[in-house]
Amino acid sequence: MTNYEKRDRYAELNETLRKALEQEFYYEAIFIEHAILEDRVISLFKHANLDMPFQLGAKLEKLKTNQIFKDEYISKHIDMELLDKINNWRDKRNKMVHNLIESSFASEDIKEIAQEGNEIIKKFASKTTLVTKYLDKQTV
Repeated sequence: MTNYEKRDRYAELNETLRKALEQEFYYEAIFIEHAILEDRVISLFKHANLDMPFQLGAKLEKLKTNQIFKDEYISKHIDMELLDKINNWRDKRNKMVHNLIESSFASEDIKEIAQEGNEIIKKFASKTTLVTKYLDKQTV
């Protein structure tokens, strides 16, 4: 996928996400948010030229511990607090998805998870863009 195609795909996903939240399709919103988070994390690993674990939780843990991501500039933008927020959101999302049938989540809980995810991806997407550009400059 070219950079232009990816940009267009993100624009499409962000518009679909906006509509999903507006129309109260919270499960759809959460699905899109998770995909965007996963893609942004994968991008960090690719730009850092690192192998990555399969699951998002393990990827987040590696972001916390790998020396590359402890760089002063990188850790200023992607700090432990942000990674913890992402991981906590991921845990809530996983509990909700994996216990969908027997879930005790009320519709307000689902709405809260969707809205929280939206705020997280907005911040994380902008921060990962800064960091990937920085990583690219480091490898030139």
